[in-house]
Amino acid sequence: MFKPPHCPNRFCASESPEIAFRFCRRGSFLRKCDGRRIPRFRCLICNRGFSSQTFRGNYRWRKPILHHSLMHLLCSKVTRRQAARILGVNRKTVERRFTLLSRIAHDFHRAQLNQSRERGGIHGVFQIDELETFEHNRRIKPVTLAVTIERHSYFILGAFAGKMGSRGQLNSQYRRRKRLIEMEEGPRRSESRRVVRKSFDLLNYYLDPKASAHLQSDKKKSYPVELKKSCWGRDIQHEVTSSRDVRDYHNALFPINHTLAMMRDGLSCLVRRSWAASKKKSGLQRHCWIWIAWRNYVRGVTNRTKTTPAQALGVSLSSFQMKEIYHWRWPMRLQARHTQGVQIP
Repeated sequence: MFKPPHCPNRFCASESPEIAFRFCRRGSFLRKCDGRRIPRFRCLICNRGFSSQTFRGNYRWRKPILHHSLMHLLCSKVTRRQAARILGVNRKTVERRFTLLSRIAHDFHRAQLNQSRERGGIHGVFQIDELETFEHNRRIKPVTLAVTIERHSYFILGAFAGKMGSRGQLNSQYRRRKRLIEMEEGPRRSESRRVVRKSFDLLNYYLDPKASAHLQSDKKKSYPVELKKSCWGRDIQHEVTSSRDVRDYHNALFPINHTLAMMRDGLSCLVRRSWAASKKKSGLQRHCWIWIAWRNYVRGVTNRTKTTPAQALGVSLSSFQMKEIYHWRWPMRLQARHTQGVQIP
Protein backbone atom coordinates (compact mmCIF):
# COMPACT_ATOMS: atom_id res chain seq x y z
CA MET A 1 0.00 0.00 0.00
CA PHE A 2 1.39 3.37 -1.05
CA LYS A 3 2.31 5.86 1.67
CA PRO A 4 3.27 9.40 0.61
CA PRO A 5 6.81 10.17 1.84
CA HIS A 6 6.33 13.95 1.97
CA CYS A 7 3.93 16.71 1.02
CA PRO A 8 4.22 17.71 -2.66
CA ASN A 9 3.75 21.34 -1.65
CA ARG A 10 7.29 22.70 -1.36
CA PHE A 11 6.03 25.58 0.83
CA CYS A 12 4.47 23.20 3.36
CA ALA A 13 5.69 23.64 6.95
CA SER A 14 6.49 19.91 7.08
CA GLU A 15 9.52 20.59 4.88
CA SER A 16 11.36 21.72 8.00
CA PRO A 17 12.80 18.94 10.21
CA GLU A 18 11.00 20.31 13.28
CA ILE A 19 7.50 19.54 11.95
CA ALA A 20 6.61 15.96 11.03
CA PHE A 21 4.60 15.25 7.88
CA ARG A 22 1.11 13.88 8.59
CA PHE A 23 -1.58 12.88 6.12
CA CYS A 24 -4.98 11.19 5.87
CA ARG A 25 -6.63 9.21 3.09
CA ARG A 26 -9.41 10.88 1.10
CA GLY A 27 -10.90 8.31 -1.30
CA SER A 28 -9.65 7.43 -4.78
CA PHE A 29 -10.33 7.94 -8.50
CA LEU A 30 -10.04 5.96 -11.74
CA ARG A 31 -7.22 6.93 -14.07
CA LYS A 32 -8.62 7.53 -17.55
CA CYS A 33 -5.70 6.13 -19.56
CA ASP A 34 -5.83 2.59 -18.10
CA GLY A 35 -8.68 2.51 -15.56
CA ARG A 36 -6.42 1.96 -12.54
CA ARG A 37 -7.69 3.10 -9.15
CA ILE A 38 -5.46 5.83 -7.68
CA PRO A 39 -5.70 6.68 -3.95
CA ARG A 40 -6.12 10.28 -2.80
CA PHE A 41 -4.56 11.92 0.26
CA ARG A 42 -4.65 15.22 2.15
CA CYS A 43 -1.80 16.84 4.06
CA LEU A 44 -2.82 17.62 7.65
CA ILE A 45 -0.22 20.41 7.88
CA CYS A 46 -1.04 22.62 4.87
CA ASN A 47 -4.39 21.01 3.87
CA ARG A 48 -3.07 20.30 0.37
CA GLY A 49 -4.85 17.52 -1.57
CA PHE A 50 -2.86 15.10 -3.75
CA SER A 51 -2.74 11.48 -4.92
CA SER A 52 -0.12 8.79 -5.49
CA GLN A 53 -0.03 9.86 -9.15
CA THR A 54 1.34 13.25 -8.04
CA PHE A 55 4.65 11.55 -7.16
CA ARG A 56 5.03 9.56 -10.38
CA GLY A 57 7.25 10.55 -13.28
CA ASN A 58 4.31 10.36 -15.72
CA TYR A 59 2.23 12.85 -13.70
CA ARG A 60 -0.34 14.65 -15.90
CA TRP A 61 0.75 12.85 -19.08
CA ARG A 62 -1.94 11.69 -21.45
CA LYS A 63 0.16 8.76 -22.67
CA PRO A 64 2.06 7.60 -19.57
CA ILE A 65 3.68 4.64 -21.36
CA LEU A 66 5.16 6.78 -24.14
CA HIS A 67 8.28 7.81 -22.22
CA HIS A 68 9.39 4.16 -21.85
CA SER A 69 10.09 4.02 -25.59
CA LEU A 70 11.39 7.59 -25.67
CA MET A 71 14.11 6.91 -23.09
CA HIS A 72 15.56 4.04 -25.13
CA LEU A 73 15.49 6.12 -28.31
CA LEU A 74 17.33 9.02 -26.66
CA CYS A 75 20.13 6.64 -25.61
CA SER A 76 20.40 5.07 -29.08
CA LYS A 77 21.62 7.96 -31.24
CA VAL A 78 18.09 9.02 -32.24
CA THR A 79 17.38 12.74 -32.37
CA ARG A 80 14.38 14.17 -30.57
CA ARG A 81 12.80 15.22 -33.86
CA GLN A 82 13.17 11.72 -35.28
CA ALA A 83 11.89 10.22 -32.00
CA ALA A 84 8.71 12.26 -32.44
CA ARG A 85 8.29 10.83 -35.95
CA ILE A 86 8.86 7.25 -34.75
CA LEU A 87 6.43 7.56 -31.83
CA GLY A 88 3.86 9.45 -33.89
CA VAL A 89 3.60 12.46 -31.57
CA ASN A 90 4.23 16.18 -31.78
CA ARG A 91 7.82 17.39 -31.37
CA LYS A 92 6.78 19.63 -28.46
CA THR A 93 5.55 16.53 -26.62
CA VAL A 94 9.02 15.00 -26.89
CA GLU A 95 10.68 18.24 -25.82
CA ARG A 96 8.56 18.56 -22.68
CA ARG A 97 9.19 14.97 -21.67
CA PHE A 98 12.87 15.28 -22.54
CA THR A 99 13.24 18.18 -20.09
CA LEU A 100 11.43 16.38 -17.28
CA LEU A 101 13.20 13.05 -17.83
CA SER A 102 16.61 14.72 -17.73
CA ARG A 103 15.74 16.32 -14.38
CA ILE A 104 14.59 12.98 -12.96
CA ALA A 105 17.72 11.23 -14.26
CA HIS A 106 19.94 13.89 -12.68
CA ASP A 107 18.13 13.64 -9.33
CA PHE A 108 18.26 9.84 -9.40
CA HIS A 109 22.02 9.88 -10.02
CA ARG A 110 22.62 12.32 -7.15
CA ALA A 111 20.34 10.33 -4.84
CA GLN A 112 22.36 7.18 -5.45
CA LEU A 113 25.62 9.06 -4.86
CA ASN A 114 24.26 10.56 -1.64
CA GLN A 115 23.34 7.13 -0.33
CA SER A 116 26.84 5.93 -1.22
CA ARG A 117 28.29 8.94 0.63
CA GLU A 118 26.34 7.96 3.74
CA ARG A 119 27.96 4.51 3.57
CA GLY A 120 31.44 6.07 3.48
CA GLY A 121 31.88 7.51 -0.01
CA ILE A 122 33.42 6.21 -3.20
CA HIS A 123 37.07 5.38 -3.84
CA GLY A 124 39.18 4.19 -6.74
CA VAL A 125 41.19 5.49 -9.68
CA PHE A 126 39.44 8.38 -11.44
CA GLN A 127 40.00 9.89 -14.88
CA ILE A 128 38.94 13.19 -16.40
CA ASP A 129 38.94 14.45 -19.96
CA GLU A 130 37.12 17.01 -22.06
CA LEU A 131 35.10 16.29 -25.17
CA GLU A 132 34.67 19.02 -27.75
CA THR A 133 31.44 19.71 -29.61
CA PHE A 134 29.47 22.82 -30.56
CA GLU A 135 26.11 24.53 -30.36
CA HIS A 136 24.56 25.76 -33.59
CA ASN A 137 27.90 26.62 -35.24
CA ARG A 138 31.13 24.62 -35.09
CA ARG A 139 33.62 27.49 -35.50
CA ILE A 140 31.83 30.33 -33.77
CA LYS A 141 30.17 28.54 -30.82
CA PRO A 142 32.26 25.52 -29.74
CA VAL A 143 31.41 23.72 -26.48
CA THR A 144 33.49 21.66 -24.07
CA LEU A 145 32.14 18.72 -22.05
CA ALA A 146 34.18 17.68 -18.97
CA VAL A 147 33.59 14.01 -18.07
CA THR A 148 34.83 12.25 -14.93
CA ILE A 149 34.78 8.45 -14.54
CA GLU A 150 36.14 5.73 -12.28
CA ARG A 151 38.73 3.77 -14.23
CA HIS A 152 37.93 0.13 -13.37
CA SER A 153 34.12 0.25 -13.14
CA TYR A 154 33.58 2.83 -15.95
CA PHE A 155 31.18 4.63 -13.60
CA ILE A 156 30.50 8.19 -14.83
CA LEU A 157 30.58 10.57 -11.89
CA GLY A 158 29.51 13.64 -13.81
CA ALA A 159 29.54 15.49 -17.13
CA PHE A 160 29.37 19.28 -17.34
CA ALA A 161 29.04 21.38 -20.50
CA GLY A 162 30.57 24.83 -20.91
CA LYS A 163 31.20 27.41 -23.61
CA MET A 164 34.47 27.84 -25.48
CA GLY A 165 35.81 30.87 -27.29
CA SER A 166 35.33 31.21 -31.03
CA ARG A 167 37.92 29.75 -33.38
CA GLY A 168 40.67 31.92 -34.84
CA GLN A 169 41.41 32.66 -38.50
CA LEU A 170 37.78 33.13 -39.48
CA ASN A 171 36.92 34.30 -42.97
CA SER A 172 34.84 37.41 -43.61
CA GLN A 173 31.54 35.54 -43.57
CA TYR A 174 32.25 33.93 -40.19
CA ARG A 175 33.55 37.21 -38.74
CA ARG A 176 30.33 38.96 -39.77
CA ARG A 177 28.23 36.22 -38.16
CA LYS A 178 30.41 36.36 -35.05
CA ARG A 179 29.81 40.11 -34.66
CA LEU A 180 26.06 39.62 -34.96
CA ILE A 181 26.10 36.86 -32.32
CA GLU A 182 28.25 38.95 -29.96
CA MET A 183 25.87 41.90 -30.33
CA GLU A 184 23.02 39.63 -29.23
CA GLU A 185 24.74 37.38 -26.64
CA GLY A 186 27.86 39.32 -25.68
CA PRO A 187 31.52 38.22 -25.98
CA ARG A 188 32.00 34.46 -25.77
CA ARG A 189 34.33 33.49 -22.90
CA SER A 190 35.79 30.04 -22.28
CA GLU A 191 34.20 28.10 -19.40
CA SER A 192 36.65 25.20 -19.53
CA ARG A 193 38.17 25.95 -16.13
CA ARG A 194 34.73 26.36 -14.58
CA VAL A 195 33.45 22.94 -15.71
CA VAL A 196 36.74 21.28 -14.70
CA ARG A 197 36.52 22.90 -11.27
CA LYS A 198 32.90 21.75 -11.00
CA SER A 199 33.97 18.19 -11.83
CA PHE A 200 36.66 18.23 -9.14
CA ASP A 201 34.23 19.69 -6.60
CA LEU A 202 31.87 16.82 -7.30
CA LEU A 203 34.69 14.30 -6.97
CA ASN A 204 35.88 15.82 -3.70
CA TYR A 205 32.36 15.81 -2.24
CA TYR A 206 31.69 12.10 -2.82
CA LEU A 207 35.19 10.71 -2.21
CA ASP A 208 35.81 8.52 0.81
CA PRO A 209 37.50 10.91 3.30
CA LYS A 210 39.59 8.08 4.78
CA ALA A 211 40.97 6.71 1.51
CA SER A 212 43.58 8.20 -0.79
CA ALA A 213 42.47 8.80 -4.37
CA HIS A 214 44.26 8.52 -7.67
CA LEU A 215 43.53 10.81 -10.63
CA GLN A 216 44.65 10.28 -14.22
CA SER A 217 44.41 12.84 -17.01
CA ASP A 218 46.26 14.26 -19.97
CA LYS A 219 48.79 17.08 -19.69
CA LYS A 220 46.35 19.98 -19.79
CA LYS A 221 47.76 22.72 -17.55
CA SER A 222 44.47 23.67 -15.90
CA TYR A 223 43.89 20.23 -14.35
CA PRO A 224 46.48 20.34 -11.53
CA VAL A 225 45.61 23.97 -10.73
CA GLU A 226 41.86 23.34 -10.40
CA LEU A 227 42.46 20.03 -8.60
CA LYS A 228 44.49 21.82 -5.94
CA LYS A 229 41.74 24.42 -5.45
CA SER A 230 38.94 21.85 -5.14
CA CYS A 231 40.70 19.12 -3.17
CA TRP A 232 42.89 21.22 -0.86
CA GLY A 233 44.33 19.09 1.93
CA ARG A 234 43.24 15.75 0.43
CA ASP A 235 45.69 13.01 -0.54
CA ILE A 236 45.16 12.70 -4.31
CA GLN A 237 47.89 11.38 -6.59
CA HIS A 238 47.76 12.96 -10.05
CA GLU A 239 49.23 11.00 -12.97
CA VAL A 240 49.42 12.55 -16.44
CA THR A 241 49.66 10.88 -19.85
CA SER A 242 50.32 12.56 -23.15
CA SER A 243 47.25 12.85 -25.36
CA ARG A 244 49.49 12.13 -28.37
CA ASP A 245 50.18 8.56 -27.28
CA VAL A 246 48.56 5.75 -29.22
CA ARG A 247 44.99 5.38 -27.94
CA ASP A 248 44.91 1.60 -27.76
CA TYR A 249 44.01 -0.72 -24.88
CA HIS A 250 47.49 -0.31 -23.34
CA ASN A 251 47.05 3.45 -23.00
CA ALA A 252 46.45 4.51 -19.38
CA LEU A 253 43.59 6.78 -20.54
CA PHE A 254 41.83 4.07 -22.54
CA PRO A 255 38.77 3.91 -20.18
CA ILE A 256 37.97 7.63 -20.46
CA ASN A 257 38.66 7.64 -24.22
CA HIS A 258 36.40 4.61 -24.59
CA THR A 259 33.66 6.32 -22.54
CA LEU A 260 33.82 9.47 -24.68
CA ALA A 261 33.60 7.31 -27.81
CA MET A 262 30.50 5.59 -26.38
CA MET A 263 28.95 8.98 -25.68
CA ARG A 264 29.51 10.07 -29.28
CA ASP A 265 27.97 6.80 -30.44
CA GLY A 266 24.95 6.94 -28.10
CA LEU A 267 24.10 10.66 -28.08
CA SER A 268 22.85 12.08 -31.35
CA CYS A 269 23.96 15.61 -30.41
CA LEU A 270 27.61 14.48 -30.12
CA VAL A 271 27.93 12.79 -33.53
CA ARG A 272 30.63 14.58 -35.50
CA ARG A 273 29.76 16.74 -38.51
CA SER A 274 26.00 16.27 -38.46
CA TRP A 275 22.96 18.53 -38.18
CA ALA A 276 21.93 16.80 -34.95
CA ALA A 277 24.19 19.01 -32.80
CA SER A 278 22.56 20.79 -29.88
CA LYS A 279 21.29 24.28 -30.54
CA LYS A 280 22.07 25.17 -26.91
CA LYS A 281 24.51 23.67 -24.43
CA SER A 282 21.67 23.28 -21.92
CA GLY A 283 20.09 20.72 -24.25
CA LEU A 284 23.40 18.85 -24.43
CA GLN A 285 23.63 18.86 -20.63
CA ARG A 286 20.10 17.43 -20.28
CA HIS A 287 20.78 14.70 -22.84
CA CYS A 288 23.98 13.73 -21.00
CA TRP A 289 22.14 13.12 -17.70
CA ILE A 290 19.70 10.76 -19.43
CA TRP A 291 22.53 8.80 -21.04
CA ILE A 292 24.57 8.75 -17.79
CA ALA A 293 21.63 7.26 -15.87
CA TRP A 294 21.29 4.53 -18.51
CA ARG A 295 25.03 3.84 -18.65
CA ASN A 296 25.59 3.73 -14.89
CA TYR A 297 22.52 1.89 -13.66
CA VAL A 298 20.97 -0.05 -16.57
CA ARG A 299 23.65 -1.24 -19.00
CA GLY A 300 26.35 -3.70 -17.91
CA VAL A 301 30.00 -2.73 -17.89
CA THR A 302 30.48 -5.05 -20.90
CA ASN A 303 28.14 -7.04 -23.11
CA ARG A 304 29.15 -10.26 -21.35
CA THR A 305 28.23 -9.17 -17.84
CA LYS A 306 25.04 -7.83 -16.33
CA THR A 307 26.94 -6.00 -13.59
CA THR A 308 26.41 -2.28 -14.03
CA PRO A 309 29.12 0.34 -13.38
CA ALA A 310 27.22 1.49 -10.27
CA GLN A 311 27.27 -2.06 -8.89
CA ALA A 312 30.96 -2.48 -9.72
CA LEU A 313 31.85 0.70 -7.81
CA GLY A 314 29.47 -0.04 -4.94
CA VAL A 315 27.21 2.97 -5.52
CA SER A 316 24.11 0.76 -5.87
CA LEU A 317 23.50 -2.80 -4.72
CA SER A 318 21.42 -3.86 -7.73
CA SER A 319 20.80 -2.94 -11.34
CA PHE A 320 17.77 -0.98 -12.51
CA GLN A 321 15.43 -0.92 -15.44
CA MET A 322 14.74 2.33 -17.25
CA LYS A 323 11.17 2.44 -16.00
CA GLU A 324 12.40 2.10 -12.40
CA ILE A 325 14.70 5.11 -12.75
CA TYR A 326 11.91 7.34 -14.06
CA HIS A 327 9.18 6.00 -11.78
CA TRP A 328 9.20 8.91 -9.31
CA ARG A 329 9.39 12.67 -9.84
CA TRP A 330 11.44 13.43 -6.73
CA PRO A 331 14.17 10.78 -6.26
CA MET A 332 16.17 13.18 -4.10
CA ARG A 333 13.28 13.78 -1.69
CA LEU A 334 12.06 10.18 -1.54
CA GLN A 335 15.21 9.18 0.32
CA ALA A 336 16.09 10.17 3.90
CA ARG A 337 16.49 13.92 4.49
CA HIS A 338 20.22 13.74 5.05
CA THR A 339 20.93 16.47 2.51
CA GLN A 340 19.29 19.26 4.50
CA GLY A 341 21.78 21.99 5.29
CA VAL A 342 24.37 20.49 2.92
CA GLN A 343 25.12 22.19 -0.39
CA ILE A 344 25.59 19.55 -3.06
CA PRO A 345 27.91 20.55 -5.91
